[in-house]
Amino acid sequence: MHGDVMIDKDCAKDVQEHALNAIAVLAEALTTIEKRCSGDEYEAIKRGVGLSIGTIETELLSVVYAAYPELDDLAHKPEKT
Repeated sequence: MHGDVMIDKDCAKDVQEHALNAIAVLAEALTTIEKRCSGDEYEAIKRGVGLSIGTIETELLSVVYAAYPELDDLAHKPEKT
C-alpha cells in the first residue's frame, strides 16, 4: 500500500511516537467518558475512536513499519510457548 513511500528514519520515529501517543490519548478518552455518557453516546464515540485508531494504524504506522520493520515492537515479540 505505502511501499513506495520513502521516509527518513528519524522522521519515521517521530511519526511513530506521535501516532502511538494519539492512540493512547484516544483510548484514555474512552475510559474518561465511559460512565458519563449514555450507552448510545458511548457506543458512537467508541466507534469513532476505533475508526480513528484504525486510520492511524493503516495510514501512518504502516508507512513507518513498511520502511523500518525493526521499529514495529509488536512484530518482533517472541511467541510464548
